[in-house]
Amino acid sequence: MSDSQEDRAGEGAAGRGPGRPGPRKNGSGRPRGGGRGSRPSRGAPGRGSIRLVSIGGDAFELVHPRCVAESELDYEEGLEIWKAGDPEGARDALRYALGVCRDNLWIHAALGRLAVEEFRDPSLAQGHFGYAVELAERAIPPQFGGRLPPERAANRPFYEALDGLIGTLEALGKGDRAARLRSWRERLGRPGK
Repeated sequence: MSDSQEDRAGEGAAGRGPGRPGPRKNGSGRPRGGGRGSRPSRGAPGRGSIRLVSIGGDAFELVHPRCVAESELDYEEGLEIWKAGDPEGARDALRYALGVCRDNLWIHAALGRLAVEEFRDPSLAQGHFGYAVELAERAIPPQFGGRLPPERAANRPFYEALDGLIGTLEALGKGDRAARLRSWRERLGRPGK
């Protein structure tokens, strides 16, 4: 990752902070998921499990790993538990859902919101938001000149995480990083020509 990429991700890989989910274990005791030591996903060698595809012109969309669909019920259950007024239960359910799909941007964005709104923990929120931004960033080439329309459903959790990361960086007094991320967000989300 170049210095500018690291700046864009704010507190991505190295600075995830407490609450960063670790690799889950499969039955053999080996880590599963898209950690740094695992094999790259098919279709996006070396870029993580999320890919970028053209949707016409200069517009692109994120393509999420198959495990996102597999974790959907657990994710929805976590949101329902939160809505019912049990933030700790929601956090547990969402963490469980990460065991099904560690690279699920929707789950990380929800855990980031939960950390901010219920637990008043911007450092923990920064970890989840930053990890989600980093996952998407791996799919975006360094000199990317296209757009990621925020209104596209597949792009929304990235923008939710990016906005959350900007907010937590500001809350933690890291306004310079937040400003760089805000500028990057404006470039990526600009309207079409």
